[in-house]
Amino acid sequence: MALFDDDELEEFYRRVELSTAAASSRPRRRRRPVTTAAIVCPTPEKIAYPDYAAVTGAILAITRASRTRPSLRCYECRCGYWHLTSGVPRPE
Repeated sequence: MALFDDDELEEFYRRVELSTAAASSRPRRRRRPVTTAAIVCPTPEKIAYPDYAAVTGAILAITRASRTRPSLRCYECRCGYWHLTSGVPRPE
């Protein structure tokens, strides 16, 4: 038992092809260019690590090389990089 006859199926495919062609022929909206305004780091004297993995690797290397266990932690700066700091976390 066929749900569609050949004519109905052909009409269905024709409508799908027309809607697909119409969708691809429409001009696409261009994205706004990303503004890369330089965000100034509030602590430029600190080493800037590009991601969390890099800064945690630095923490591990420092703690392995040190005789005393320094209390180090990391934070993501508003400049987009990660920095090391010592001591207890400050309340935000």
